[in-house]
Amino acid sequence: MRTTNEQAQSLRAQIYHKLKNRIEAGTWEIGSKFPSENQLCQEYGVSRITVRSAIQQLEAVGLIQTHQGGRTTVVRTKVRGSVSSLNPLQNADHRTDLVKVLEYRMVVEKGTIGLAVQRITDDDLADLEEIFNMMLIHHDDIKKFSQADYLFHRKIAESSKNAILIQANQAIEEVLSSTMDTIVSLLGCAIGIRYHRLLLSALRTRDKAACEQLMEEHLQATIDGIKNFLSVTREPMEESLQN
Repeated sequence: MRTTNEQAQSLRAQIYHKLKNRIEAGTWEIGSKFPSENQLCQEYGVSRITVRSAIQQLEAVGLIQTHQGGRTTVVRTKVRGSVSSLNPLQNADHRTDLVKVLEYRMVVEKGTIGLAVQRITDDDLADLEEIFNMMLIHHDDIKKFSQADYLFHRKIAESSKNAILIQANQAIEEVLSSTMDTIVSLLGCAIGIRYHRLLLSALRTRDKAACEQLMEEHLQATIDGIKNFLSVTREPMEESLQN
């Protein structure tokens, strides 16, 4: 049986591949206007977040381009390259390498939010507020909360408007989303709610220094929590082996 998180990822992937296939089939010629988010939401019956994710991915692989003023056009009919080479965590063990994944995230996401805060739009902030509300609503549901938690961080990457960062994030989506499930199941929701509220506030005021500091503190607190959990669970196991 598929989890809610897997279903959400599958839906995003489905819309992306449908649009990609239509572009490759020549539905829209190079230079022609690409449908708006509202048009695609109505056509496919999905949310704006799902459509926006697909559009961001199409742009990351070089098929479309969003111009100043919001107009999006088709610029290629073939993907310009694979994202597999950008996946440094594709062979990670999701449980034993949790700290490694979090260290990677601290390095990348601190810089990402520093860039995003300078480029974030009111629509991006509205999406983040909607996702944060999902976290509050589902604070007692690990799967739904971790899904919203992942979406929050992914939205920050998308708000950077940097195609390489977006592409790299998408390339390791499976690792990031699955480790998020494990982190929330081990540490609960309190850390996430506290720091995401603070991050959202700093993003609203476009405070770059605060955003970077909060992201680093957030991920360091998570690393410390995971290390503490692993040390506590390891000690009884070692004592049992000695006895």
